[in-house]
Amino acid sequence: MAASSTSTPTDDGRLLEWQTLTGPRVAALDRTRTVVAVTCSPLEVHGPHLPTLADVGEAEGLFTRAFSHLLERHPELVIVRLPPVYAAADVLPHVGSLRFSPKVVTAVLEELGTTLARQGFRNVWVGNFHAGPRHVLAIERACERVSRRHDARMISVFSLLARRIAPSGDLAERLGGLGGPTRADLVGDQHAGLVETSLLLRLHRALVDPAFTHLPAASLERELEAAGARPLQRGRVMTFLEMLRALPLQARYYARLTYAGTPGRASPELGELYLDVLGRETADALSDVWTGRASLEDARSPLWPLRHVLLREGLGRVFDRIVLRRRSPI
Repeated sequence: MAASSTSTPTDDGRLLEWQTLTGPRVAALDRTRTVVAVTCSPLEVHGPHLPTLADVGEAEGLFTRAFSHLLERHPELVIVRLPPVYAAADVLPHVGSLRFSPKVVTAVLEELGTTLARQGFRNVWVGNFHAGPRHVLAIERACERVSRRHDARMISVFSLLARRIAPSGDLAERLGGLGGPTRADLVGDQHAGLVETSLLLRLHRALVDPAFTHLPAASLERELEAAGARPLQRGRVMTFLEMLRALPLQARYYARLTYAGTPGRASPELGELYLDVLGRETADALSDVWTGRASLEDARSPLWPLRHVLLREGLGRVFDRIVLRRRSPI
């Protein structure tokens, strides 16, 4: 359930790849100085132009950039990366996406965190670049259980960043104005749009279909505006009633289209700008975690209070039948 990592160790040997280490080398690691990092993001359809590894590639790229800053700031720190895990919930219901239940996502990460804790590794950072509500909560639930049961500090890095830089779930708050596109340009740019296409052009350019330049702008927000409907109210903490309204609208949109935003305006130069900003923000956040300035509660998204409802078993099947009005092809 893992893909190979493409990152390389630092020259001073403080960024290591778990799968390249021998047993004695792992055993010799100083647990008080070591963090284990793993990406948990889907293989999922991202428009007609991006590879299914988009979220994995972005999360791994973000980790790599953040770690380069973090290791400079903290000479005592050692980071060991695990190969990414692609079990993920709430993926787009199109052939090419690999779908797992939130229960499975939690189980995989909970067992991973448990085996690491039993070996003495109590600092575990879980990366992600997929904003599916139940996927985010499944990661947070696993982190909470491992941290509580094993006296560990296992955190969801995505959730930590969501609270710090994009509490509404919209990166337009932080990236608007960089390199030309304004905040208004990025409203609704949530999946395989300008931001993600730019990041993939920077990180995995050879895998991006050049036809992306001809894709028209499209988003749920644009459709609501054209229909004269009330726009989505995101805010810092979306109310439960607003979420009940937004989820079916988004689900039906993505059942028809596989991207949202303006991918045709993307460029590798914008991707570098976005990667630099997000990498520095991630490094700042993780520095706070490492030094104890940020608590485990700081790594819980605004969705956390809704976990008992959204993670209820059977919700996905009911959602497909009632909201999508069709059986999911995956």
